[in-house]
Amino acid sequence: MSSMRIALALGGGGVKGLAHIGVIRALEKINICIEAIAGASMGAIVGVLYSLGYSIDEIEQIFQRIQKSGYLGHNRKVEPSFLGNRGLEESLRKVVGNCTFNDLKIPMIITATEIKHGREVFLRDGPLVDALLASSALPGIFPARRIGDMDLTDAGTINPVPVEAARSLVDVHTPVVAVVLTPPLGVPATMDPVAVPGHVPRWITERIKQIRFVRAVEVFFLSQDLLNRAITRHSLNLSKPDLIITPEVAHLHSFERVYVTEIALKGDQAVRGSLPELLKLFPETLRTESSL
Repeated sequence: MSSMRIALALGGGGVKGLAHIGVIRALEKINICIEAIAGASMGAIVGVLYSLGYSIDEIEQIFQRIQKSGYLGHNRKVEPSFLGNRGLEESLRKVVGNCTFNDLKIPMIITATEIKHGREVFLRDGPLVDALLASSALPGIFPARRIGDMDLTDAGTINPVPVEAARSLVDVHTPVVAVVLTPPLGVPATMDPVAVPGHVPRWITERIKQIRFVRAVEVFFLSQDLLNRAITRHSLNLSKPDLIITPEVAHLHSFERVYVTEIALKGDQAVRGSLPELLKLFPETLRTESSL
């Protein structure tokens, strides 16, 4: 087993988080051992599947199936929400089942936001599906998840990249690598907040986007994107990870239909681009030849 060990902090971002698949695949290729994982939202989902023992290829196939079946849908048994996450919940129950944190092969923390008091919560025991649904419950869009006496929502509401959670799982000598899915402030938004299927004629697309409700939704999502960027910058300035890896996925909308392999490749490419800085985290005697 490699002596080059890291803790991973996997950020949230909807389908942007599929880039985490490529990040982990690239780390495996260069024989870096992932000693612990902290995940927020989609970062938590990818992290849990990997920590349960699914191979990277299997995880990619799981998300290909989820992309076909969809993430959304209302469940009458839960609190009202704008879109609902029935599709995601059904998919998670198929691949995670009744597993708990005790079933994980890699130590892991899932983060969420306790909405009443506005505080970050580290989840480290109990059923994994409940923790994942809490961590990815975008306020108002997906229903909050009640765990114990807490109403929990999306981890990114307070901290999109859980560096401190990852750091708490390892000793002081283990580097913490943060995978960030949001661009910095000042970079123009390139995503299309209101994605319309590509087969729809352009003139119809433009008419749809002139509807007042659709324009309002567009402004809402763009403002949330800016807020997420600001929170991310603030949290990273405070937590100071040893290395930040930023896959080029800022152009994607959180709920967009994408090619999983294509987005995973963005993660692989980001690790390639960060390889010199990554290897500097370890003593020269431990560095291995990279196959990237």
